[in-house]
Order: sequence, then structure tokens, then C-alpha cells
Amino acid sequence: MASSKESLPIENSQSSAPDDKAKDSFWTPGRIAITLIALALIIWYGVAEWGSKGTQTTSGTVAKTAPKTAPAITAAPEALVVPLSAELRNTSLKTLDGRSLKLSDFADKVVVLNIWATWCGPCRQEMPELVKVSNDYKDRGVIVLGLATTYNERDDQQHVKDYIKAQNVPYQIIWDDGTLAGPLVEAVQGRSVIPQSFVISRDGRIVKHFEGFRPSSDPLSMRQAIEEALSDKGKA
Repeated sequence: MASSKESLPIENSQSSAPDDKAKDSFWTPGRIAITLIALALIIWYGVAEWGSKGTQTTSGTVAKTAPKTAPAITAAPEALVVPLSAELRNTSLKTLDGRSLKLSDFADKVVVLNIWATWCGPCRQEMPELVKVSNDYKDRGVIVLGLATTYNERDDQQHVKDYIKAQNVPYQIIWDDGTLAGPLVEAVQGRSVIPQSFVISRDGRIVKHFEGFRPSSDPLSMRQAIEEALSDKGKA
């Protein structure tokens, strides 16, 4: 029996030509098209799967941030009036510049409180709108407060200070370990996402809650909620 190609008779070598042509003819235009479609579907599925696990979602532009110890909570209702407890309103909080404050310090003000992080894309997009709100309403009894959490910022207070300075943010930033952020989110049965904003009436009730940031609608909705709170329409 022959043990190498060189020892094969010429006839056998020639008889293999039809097989080669058969192999070549396997990749017909139809099979190529089907293969390309299958590959495209596989790539699409992989991208979709990766996106669903990322830090942002396409539907609500919200970024996951809460620590693993955060409670599991459901989506918040659209219309709500949630009173904050006296204990929470009188909880002592620290700002980035080391000052102490309590929500009850603003009992005669409408408060817009925004939970955010320096690395959060939607938060960065929303911040200029909050700066406008602060500037436009500061003489009408509205206080804007930012809330940065120690766990979202890896306890790097200086990084947050640098970011706020670079963005010329005029309102105060609370440096929170979850003492305020946790109960606020629980109060509205919110999800563990950022950004989140709360419009709080003069009498200490959450009259509007925002999850994520939708540039086409949220700035107007927030101003409407502020106007209602200023005119006491936000009261039950």
C-alpha cells in the first residue's frame, strides 16, 4: 500500500479534481448570505447582552450605583406626596466643605435634592439644568442640594470637590454615607439607580420624584413641580 502522495498513480490524482470542485461549490451566494446573517445575529445578541449589564440603560438613562447592601425596592409611583419623618428632616448631615446642615434648616424653602456621582453620564448631563434651576429660583425660595455618596465616589472627597469646582456648581453638595440617600429612595419605593431628584415642599413632603434624566421632558417637569410647590399646589 502506498504511503505518500508522491507514490499515488496519476489517475488517482486526476480523479480527485471533481471533489475539489464540489468543495469549492459549497459556498454558493445563498449559503454565504445565510452565514453572514447568522453572524450578524450572533454579534447583535452579544452587544445587546453586554448593554443590559452595563452602567447605563438606553430606556431611562439611569446608572446603577447602589452598594450591594442596598435594600431591594420596586419602581416608584408617578404621582406621590410622601411626608418625610421629623427624624430624617432633623438628621445632621455634612457638606463637602465640612459644614453641618439638616433638611429642616430649609423649612421655609422648596428643596430640590439630587443624588448623583461624578462618573455618571446622565448625572453630568443633568447638572447644568440643576445649575440653571438654582440660579433662576434662588430669589424665590428654592434651594438646590446635590448629594454625593461615599460609596459611589470611593470615599474620595477631594475628587468630588475638584469636579464641582471645575463645573462651577453654585449649590451645596452633601457628602453622605447613605444616611440620607437610603431613606429618601426607600420613601418613594425607588430603584437603586442614579441620578435621582426629589422636589420637597416647604412642609417637608416629597411632591415629585425623578429617576434617571430625560432631557426632552425632565427639565420642564421639574420646573412645573417647583412652581406648584411654591404656590402650595403641591400640598394634598
